[in-house]
Amino acid sequence: MKKRIVLWVLASLVLACVVAAGGFIYFHTFSPDRDRFPVRGIDVSHHQGRIDWRRVAADDVAFAVIKATEGGDHVDDAFAANLREARAAGLAVGAYHFFTFCRPGADQAKNFISVV
Repeated sequence: MKKRIVLWVLASLVLACVVAAGGFIYFHTFSPDRDRFPVRGIDVSHHQGRIDWRRVAADDVAFAVIKATEGGDHVDDAFAANLREARAAGLAVGAYHFFTFCRPGADQAKNFISVV
């Protein structure tokens, strides 16, 4: 009986350690080494909602890559505002297209070119 209790206590301790280690890894934020990667940027789309671009620029972010289009005819609702406001905050900006398999690549390229 005592051996069973000891085994349960040890198993519980091992489980608690695994949960604690997993929690540390899951909740620990990743930040690349600033010496190796001194220039920071972000990727945004309408999914982030309204962005405070002045605050982003103040947080040592140098550039933003902004979603412009998706598929053959979708334009990101926040693209124009994000582009304008990121530039006004002093960030370098770029645009990207989210490719889908719904339409041929040529149609999607035309969509991106027409918007950007």
